[in-house]
Formats: sequence, structure tokens, C-alpha cells
Amino acid sequence: MTAFNMDQITADVVAAQAGDVEAYGRLVRATQMMAFAVARGVLRETSLTQDAVQQSYLRAFRRLASLHDPAAFAGWLRRIVVTTALNLRRSRRSTFLRLEDVPDVPILDEQETRWSDLQRLRLAHALLTLTAEERQLCDRRYHGQWSVARLAAHAGVDDGAMRKRLQRIRDKLRKEIEMAEQRGIRSDDLAVDLPAKVVELLARPQLTDLPENPVGRVRELLRSVYAEFTEVALPEVIDLAEAQKSIANDAMYIDPIELHRVDADRILRYDLTLPLLLTVRYAGEPLRLWVSGKAYRMCQTDATHLEAFHQAEVLWLDERSRLDPWQITGRVLQSVERVLPHRTVKIVPTQYAMCSQAWELEIEDDDGQFAEVLAWGVFSDRIVSHLGGDPARHTAVGVGYGLERLAMQRYKIDDIRKIDVASVA
Repeated sequence: MTAFNMDQITADVVAAQAGDVEAYGRLVRATQMMAFAVARGVLRETSLTQDAVQQSYLRAFRRLASLHDPAAFAGWLRRIVVTTALNLRRSRRSTFLRLEDVPDVPILDEQETRWSDLQRLRLAHALLTLTAEERQLCDRRYHGQWSVARLAAHAGVDDGAMRKRLQRIRDKLRKEIEMAEQRGIRSDDLAVDLPAKVVELLARPQLTDLPENPVGRVRELLRSVYAEFTEVALPEVIDLAEAQKSIANDAMYIDPIELHRVDADRILRYDLTLPLLLTVRYAGEPLRLWVSGKAYRMCQTDATHLEAFHQAEVLWLDERSRLDPWQITGRVLQSVERVLPHRTVKIVPTQYAMCSQAWELEIEDDDGQFAEVLAWGVFSDRIVSHLGGDPARHTAVGVGYGLERLAMQRYKIDDIRKIDVASVA
């Protein structure tokens, strides 16, 4: 793996700016693998890639005097390569870009969307290095198209401070991608501990954070029904081997072939119930918890199925005298009325190994057909004990909502794949 010697790069830039051609040659040799990888990611064709790299070094040499920070040479060169490659790719349409037009391609550029598979994988891998707050900003800015002013107002800061936050995030992502590019152009070097498919799924936007998206809007409506419940965050990767020592077998209701496996022991969460039951514990006070986010199942993507979809989950544990199934059923019906007012519903008994009683709720559509959108149940004594409660004194109930399914019903969306880019603002 080739890595940049930043001290040597800086020294060679200073020397080249003073007219030392040999120093510039050393710069070319030190960065040519990165330059080729970047150009190849845009162009894919070897002959055009070579042309783009050659032109980029010529342009960089002519502009070298304008580089005020010699230590920034690698990133500065990279942007020249990207722009040159884009110009070559678009030359048949006679559309050229200036360097300043696309300063961040292929990282979170708001205009360039036709990235190569390798570029998308590199970006996805880089996104996984961000904090939850940084990921939310990225999703809202680049997927939700929030303005800087709207982001700033939501965060309670001024526009300038928000621009700085976004720039820090872009710089962080750029650094991660450039480190990947230094390794060469092979995708299998990007995430040695995560399969490429897992990286791609984890990096997909969290639509529950976008109130203008149908999923985000439905999530807000449901949340208002459980306003007094505490929101918690859950891990997306589960150690299934460890979980099976407690209640994973009770909570497993899907075919194992549907699991997205990270490795021999770990999986992506297939719902929110299992990670919630594994994470929280009763400590003397009632548990009233709310969580929402993505879940993952291996399937053939079509008009009604996605490999990464969104759920909301409610967990309520309390004294038997203060909680019975009718209370949670009342909340369920209230929540459905909030999302889908005046719709005909059907409650169907069902079975889950983790529940002593359970029900599904189906909604009637305009064609008179019923579709399941949620399920709820009373957890078994074994689950109550696992949570730290006393089955003789406590009851635990849970509700699981399919947010895409509810969104399709509310907004009359005929294909689940359209929800990702839909807006109800």
C-alpha cells in the first residue's frame, strides 16, 4: 500500500514552485497511483484515464504558483484530476466545467450524481466513519436538499457556523476517500471488516430524519402518539452468536436466509425488536421507549420489498395493574387514525415465539384489498425476565410499525422504491 510522505510532498512542492522540474517529477511519481484511481473512477476507460492524468499534471504544473498551502497538494491535485476527467467525459456534449464549479466531486457534490460503483463504495465506507450527528447533517443536506439556513436554524447556530460544520464533514470524508484511493482502485481494499453490500446498506440515508420524506412524515405522526415515551438509539450490527445465548432464538421469526451477515457471528439487525430487547433493562421505573430507524433483510428488491427499510418500535413495561393489552391496543388504533384517518382496519391474531399474545393490523386500500402495516403483542414471561422484570408483577408489550408500508397507504405510492426520493413538503 502506497502512502504519501507529507513532509517530502511539501518540500517538493516548495522546490517545484521555485522552478525545480525534478522536484515536480517526484511529485508526479508520488501521486500518480492516486491520480489514476480518481480518473479511472470517473471515466472507467483506460485510454481516457491516461489522457486525463496527463492533462491534470500539466494543468497542475501551470497552476502550481497559485497553491498557497504546499501541504494541501494531494487534495488540490485530486480536484484537478476530477474536473479534467469530468470534462473529458462530457466533451462529447461540449459541456466543460471549471475547477471551482465542482470543488468536492465525487464527495457529496450536489450536482454530479453519476458516480461509478467504486466511487459510491468509497463514499459509503467514508460515511460510516461519521458520528450520528454528522450523518444526519449529510442526509438532510445532500439527500433531503436542506438549505444551509434551514440546517442552521434547526441546530440553533448561524449560517456561517453551519457552513463550517459542513466543510469539516466534507474534509473528513475527503480524507477517508483519499486514503482509500492511495491503496489503488480495488474495491476489496476499502472495508476489510465489512462486506461491500453491508457498507452500502448502512450508508443509505436515514429517511426517518427527513420530515419532508413520506417515511419521515409518518414517523413524526406516530411519534406524536407516543410523545411521553423516551427515544433511544440502537446498534445496527448485532452479535448474533452472543445474542443466541439469551433471547435471540425467541426473537427470530424470519428465515435465516433473509439475514444480512457481516461475518460468521454478526448480522445487520433485521428488525428493531431484537436490538431493543438486548439493549434495555428495567431498573425499578416503568419502561416507555420509542425507537425508529433502518432494518435490513436479504430479498429481491421489487415494488413491495426493500433490503433496507424503516421501522418504528415501541416497548412498554410496567406493573400489571397499570398496563394491559387493551391500553396498547388503544394506542395502536389511535396511531393508525393519526396516519390514516377514517380507514377500515382489520385486526388479525398472529403468533410470535417471543409473545404470549400477538396481533397484526391490516389496512384496506382503495381496491378493497387489505395490507399488513404493523404488529403488536404481549411479551412472554421469559422476555419480561430477560428485561429485568418480574413476570408475576410486570407486563411488557411491544409494537412494530412498517413505515414504508404506512407511507405507501397514506400517500398512495404504488412502488416502494419511489419513497426514497419522494417529497411531501
